[in-house]
Amino acid sequence: MKTTSLAAALLIAGSTSAFANIDALDANEDGQVTMEELVAVYPDVTAEDFSTADADASGTLDADELAAAQEAGSIPSEM
Repeated sequence: MKTTSLAAALLIAGSTSAFANIDALDANEDGQVTMEELVAVYPDVTAEDFSTADADASGTLDADELAAAQEAGSIPSEM
């Protein structure tokens, strides 16, 4: 049982570490990532990619939107 729990924990930890943490992209530390902040780290991300990721059309990405876009492959997942 302990081996299974440890394996599950390592799998979860490994799967989340591939994605960029919002804190690493959020230059002004407001909990949101703007297009400018995103392009500063990922210069190849287009306005269309950002707009697609911005599910609530707020003009910023929250942690959930960022994670979903990275899982979908529209925004790079590694820094």
